[in-house]
Amino acid sequence: MEVSRLPDRSPTHYSADGLAWTDDTLWTQFSRLAVAVPEALAVVGADGRRWNRAEMRDMALAVRDALLAGGVGAQDRVMLQGRKTAPVLAAALGISAAGAIICPYTPDLGAAERHVLDERLDHIAVIGDADGEAIAGTPSLRLQLRRRNPDAIPDERNARTALIGFTSGTTGVPKGVMQSAASMNYTVRACEHIAGLAPGDAILGVVPLGSAPGFTFTVHFSLSLGHPLVIVDPWDPLETLKKIAAHDVRWGICVPTHLATMVELARKGQWSAPSPLKALGVGGSSMTPELIRDARELLGIPALRMFGMSECMGHASTRPDDALELQCHSDGKSFPGTQDEAFDSERRMLPRGERGQAGVRGPSLFLGYCRGLGEHEFQLTPDGFYLTGDEIICSADGYLRVVGRIKDQIIRGGYNIDPAEVEAALLRHPAIDQVSIVSVPEPRLGEQACALCSIRDGFAEPTLEDIKRHLGEIGLSKKKWPEHLLIINHFPYTTTGKVDKKRMSKIAVAELGLG
Repeated sequence: MEVSRLPDRSPTHYSADGLAWTDDTLWTQFSRLAVAVPEALAVVGADGRRWNRAEMRDMALAVRDALLAGGVGAQDRVMLQGRKTAPVLAAALGISAAGAIICPYTPDLGAAERHVLDERLDHIAVIGDADGEAIAGTPSLRLQLRRRNPDAIPDERNARTALIGFTSGTTGVPKGVMQSAASMNYTVRACEHIAGLAPGDAILGVVPLGSAPGFTFTVHFSLSLGHPLVIVDPWDPLETLKKIAAHDVRWGICVPTHLATMVELARKGQWSAPSPLKALGVGGSSMTPELIRDARELLGIPALRMFGMSECMGHASTRPDDALELQCHSDGKSFPGTQDEAFDSERRMLPRGERGQAGVRGPSLFLGYCRGLGEHEFQLTPDGFYLTGDEIICSADGYLRVVGRIKDQIIRGGYNIDPAEVEAALLRHPAIDQVSIVSVPEPRLGEQACALCSIRDGFAEPTLEDIKRHLGEIGLSKKKWPEHLLIINHFPYTTTGKVDKKRMSKIAVAELGLG
C-alpha cells in the first residue's frame, strides 16, 4: 500500500520538562496510524457520518495525486477552504502528503481580504467547493490551479512551514502566521498531556478552521495523535451536549460563549446528564469565575482557562487537578518548556507580581508573518520573547492572570479604561449574558465607553442607569463606567472565535449616530 511519494526523512526529536515531540509532518503521523489500524474511527461528521482512517487516507491520496499532477510540490502554498467536513480534513492530509503548506481560510472570508491574499500570499492552488476541477474520490472538493509568479522571491522559511493561518491585522491586511510542524506537534501533545487523554479518546471540533489555533486544536490534534474528531457545525448547544455524550468525547476547545450557552441549558433544566469531558479548554476575557463554577456544578465539565494566540498556540492553561479557586481566577501556568513574563514599555522584564505586557517564548512560537502579510508587526525582546499586546501579572508560583489588552484601552480625557475589567464586572449582572466594551468618539474627551450587551432569556433589558447602579454596588470606580449602552442579539466573531472588537466599535458608532 502506497502512502507517500516523498523521500523518507528522519524526524528531529525534542523534549522539555518531560514532554516529548518531533517535527514529523501531519501526513507522516496520520499515515502511520492508518497503516497500523485502518478501520479505526477518524472523524464523525456534523451529519453523523463516520469516517475511518482508511477512508480518510484514500481521500488524502486522491488530493495528493491531484496536486502533484497539477505541478504542486514541496514548499508550495495551497489555500484550503476550511469547512468542517471530513473531505476538507482529508484535503489537509493530502496537502501535507504532497509536501506543500496548508493555508486554511474560513468560508466567509471577506472579498477584500481574499483579494489581498490572492495578491500577496503567492499560493499556487486553492481547494474548495466552488471553482476549479473536481478531485476524483473526494466528495464536493475542487482544485483550482494558479500561475506561478515568476518575480516572486522564495521565502526561506517555507522549508520549515507546515501551516499558514490568518488573523486580522491592525492595518486591515490579514496577517499570515507561519507555523512549523514541530510547533503544532508540541502544542497538541502538551494539551493531550494536560488533559490526561488516553489513546483513542474522542475530541470535539467546534471552533472554525481558518486560524492557526482553530486548525491545530481540531484537525492537527485529531489526525496526528489518533483522536477521533466529533464535528459540530453549525453551533447548537443542545446538539453539542448530545454528541459529547453519544461519542464519549473527552476533550475540546471553545470560546466562553459556547460554554455559556451549554450552561444556560442546564440552568433551564433542559440538560442534566454528567459530561464525560476530562477537560474543556476555554479562552477569552469573558471567562468569568461564575461560568467556570456553573460548568462544573451543573454539567460536570472541568473548564480550563487557556491563554494563547495564533502566534504562540501552546502557551498557558490551568490544570484539571488545580483547586477550583485557582481555575476560576487564573489563566494557568505555562506549558512545559514555555516561559511567560511581564515586560514594561521599554521591553524590560518585570519582577513577578507586577503588571506589564505579556511576552512569551517557547516551542510553539511561530516562525514569523508572511511577507506582505504582517511582517512589520513582529516584535521580539532582546531575549527572544514575543510581545503579545496583552497585559498580565505573573505570580511567583508560575501562574499568570490576563488583566487587559493594551490595544483595547479606552482613553477618556487622559484616563485609561481597561475594557476587560469593566466587562468582567458587567457579566456579574444577572440579566447580562454577553458584553463587549468598546470606544466611541467624543469631541471633548476624545473617547467614551459603550457597553454592547446581549440579555439572558427571561430577563428584562437593563437601562444604562441600571448597569451604572450595578457597577457602583460592586465597587467599580465611577471613572470606568460606560456612557452608552446598546442591547444587541448577536455578537460578531473573528476567525479565531473571539469577539470582533473592530466590528463591535463600528456597530456602536453607527447605532449611536456618532459617525
